[in-house]
Amino acid sequence: MKSHFIAIALPILLTSYINTSLANPFSSCPQTGYLFHQTTNVSFVDIDRQTSNIGTIANSYDAVGFNALDGYIYGIMDQKVVRIHNGFTADELEIIDLPELDYTAGDVHDDHLYLYAKYQGIWQVNLSTNQATQLLKKELAFYNLSDLAVHPEGIIYAVDNSKNILRFDLSQSLEDNNVDLIKPTGLSGLRNFSGQFFDANGMLYIIDANTGESYLFDDLTPLSEEESFHYVALPSLPNVSDTVDIARCSNTELAIKGYDFGDAPNSYGTSLSINGAHHQVSSHLYLGIQPDEDLIAQFYPSSDSNNEGDDDQGISFNTVSFNQGATAFVTAQVGGFLTGYLSAWVDWNNNGNFDDANEHVISNIALNGGAHTLAIDVPNEANVTEQTWARFRLNDEPIDSAQGLGGRGEVEDYPLTITSYDTQESYLWYPSQGSYTTLAFEDRWPNQDDYDFNDIVIQYRVGHVQETITGKLSRLSIDIALQAYGAGYNNGFAIKLDGIPSSSIDTQNSYVIINNQYQASVLEEPDNPDDEAVLIFTDALKQFFSSECDNGFLRVDPNCDLDKDVTLQATMKIKLNTPIDYPEHLHPYLNPFIFAAPNDAHGFASPPSRSLEIHLKDFSPTTKANASLFKSGQDQSNNASVNCGVKNNCNSYRNSTGIPFAILVPSPWNNPIEGKSILSAYPEIEGYINSNGSSDDTWFNFPDASKIYSVIEE
Repeated sequence: MKSHFIAIALPILLTSYINTSLANPFSSCPQTGYLFHQTTNVSFVDIDRQTSNIGTIANSYDAVGFNALDGYIYGIMDQKVVRIHNGFTADELEIIDLPELDYTAGDVHDDHLYLYAKYQGIWQVNLSTNQATQLLKKELAFYNLSDLAVHPEGIIYAVDNSKNILRFDLSQSLEDNNVDLIKPTGLSGLRNFSGQFFDANGMLYIIDANTGESYLFDDLTPLSEEESFHYVALPSLPNVSDTVDIARCSNTELAIKGYDFGDAPNSYGTSLSINGAHHQVSSHLYLGIQPDEDLIAQFYPSSDSNNEGDDDQGISFNTVSFNQGATAFVTAQVGGFLTGYLSAWVDWNNNGNFDDANEHVISNIALNGGAHTLAIDVPNEANVTEQTWARFRLNDEPIDSAQGLGGRGEVEDYPLTITSYDTQESYLWYPSQGSYTTLAFEDRWPNQDDYDFNDIVIQYRVGHVQETITGKLSRLSIDIALQAYGAGYNNGFAIKLDGIPSSSIDTQNSYVIINNQYQASVLEEPDNPDDEAVLIFTDALKQFFSSECDNGFLRVDPNCDLDKDVTLQATMKIKLNTPIDYPEHLHPYLNPFIFAAPNDAHGFASPPSRSLEIHLKDFSPTTKANASLFKSGQDQSNNASVNCGVKNNCNSYRNSTGIPFAILVPSPWNNPIEGKSILSAYPEIEGYINSNGSSDDTWFNFPDASKIYSVIEE
């Protein structure tokens, strides 16, 4: 649910406008922001619509701010304070006790103009009395400020060109006023943050004149001793080169927060700049759970749906794919207490829009709170495709367009698969399409370590695609998400397909996407075409993430939250050359395993690399596994042959007491924290192991809360 800026540059000559509107104020509190350039140009920026038009003016101004009390812009021209009219001409003001200096930053708040001059200080100009007062002494004015902005609470902020955010305490005497907080933003590169302003909600918007990049700081805390800030990077805005300052009425809100957007590709009308579908976020009416408020539309493939707060779950489908000529059923879960009107569109011909006559499939059906099952008829001529899109809009009034502003409600977009009559397919998901199991590995096999089972923790699910009529297996869909990494070693992740030869894989139409990176090569080169297929997600998981927590570990230390936003997500799509009879001993979860990354010693004299594999208990290794590692260290495997999986007689990857080196938990699961054995973090697992799984089979639901890292939202 978000978008890119799309701007229209329309050259505008303001000469006639100036002549007819000379000396008048601007409208009472315009939404438009006025970007002044070093040249005699001004850009009219509609932040909400994310457009920018440019025109010529008579002069250039700096350190400007909009005064909501009288409708004029105030700023500096030739070191003098001026009042700027709506025609962009200006009157010079005589200001008492204000020195003529090179003021580079300014803003207006509560009928006062604030001005900053490097190595000189900050002055406050009372625009009613024209009296200036120095607020910050020159010894503290050593920051490179291209602009500053006044928070609605009256506190001055600035992001300097060294990429720090500053907060000024000017509430005391000149001698005691100071910069009470300075923090690095984490931005990089050469910067010129010449445009900065606050909106009525206290969101700080800044523009870099060098690059056109803009950023929104949306949770500043001016009345707190410790500043807590968060910002989102917005796409580049045009017409901002050589900008010296921006003026915008701070009493207006930025409407880019407070709305819910779709997340289909932008050709479907998603981003605000092309009047994409968006609704007012409200607890009164929504789909599923109440959606988050979006700052901008993030459309596919950069959608805001993820496993930490996915708000696209109000519509559920009885099957993943829609079949030509069939009737599909969907369930809409309506929340809130208002009556909502549900409309839906499906791109049947997969041409990137919802404009065709038969694509408005549900029209303003009135629904109250609760679950409602609805039918959608799939046209006979619908294009067979692995991905097209559907859009659902719930609104507090009837709505007939797939685009544009709605009232209270929500928009949800979903990718769909359309299949044909003669190759109708069905999905079998393990555990389900909307959930994950959890894989956890100890990577020091065959040696015993701390058994905290957080070396590599992966959320994992598998979709088996079968021909509906024959039951033959035609495709696999495998999703993973890295939950935790508490290993010092680097490891790869792969899957063995027991009973499916490598020659069965359609390598041209199989791929993996890791963190939005497409990789076409997934099948490991076999020694023999009849060798069972091995699918490689990656040979080095660590190349896809980094963590600032101790040892570079990820989500194993509850006292470190520097890694909470680190993600590694991947989807693998496997197509078979021709559908095959279902292998008798193919496990629903297949045969996932980790292996030593290339050039990682893993505690050996020389790197074992691909030959060191760690599988689930009683699963078979691949042909590339080093058989001499079995029965070494703490491993007590009695049968770890390559084909024990298809013979269903494996006795492998276990120690003398039966404890495995890898486990599969059939649900989301909180892994132990670093150094805490799974036997102490989940005491009931011992009974499960000792009984060979016949008792305590829900051990994973009963942790010692002090010894686990909580990742599951209750």
